Amino acid sequence: MQTGMYILFAFIIGIISSIHMPMNATVGKHIGSPLAASILFYLVAFITSVIIFVFIGNYEAVQKIRSIPPYLFFTGVISALVVVSFAYLIPVLGARQVAVLSIAGSILTAMFLSHFGLLSSPIEPITVKKTIGAAVLILGVVISVS
Repeated sequence: MQTGMYILFAFIIGIISSIHMPMNATVGKHIGSPLAASILFYLVAFITSVIIFVFIGNYEAVQKIRSIPPYLFFTGVISALVVVSFAYLIPVLGARQVAVLSIAGSILTAMFLSHFGLLSSPIEPITVKKTIGAAVLILGVVISVS
């Protein structure tokens, strides 16, 4: 896949995420529990993943699960916390504010991870240009949520 296609794919995932999280929050409002909505979300996600895996999965990869460093399983905890948090926060703050604030947090964290090449991220040192870009982003967040 060419770089342009990866960029488009990442942009589309951002659009999908911005739709997905408010949908999950709406499920939480309908049933009266962001936590129950998260459980339902993960149940449907699990079933969907299994169906996709049956058709296009790499069965040999399952044998490699034992080689995963234990700390990486924490990603499941993080994922659940993110989904539950969005389901709780969106009805309180609104989809726009939650999205803008989470994107700002993501940008700053991604800059740090990329600077040090952590979690398999290619090394991209923090530069003055990137720092100015992040500052503009944070300024935009401050203006947007105030």
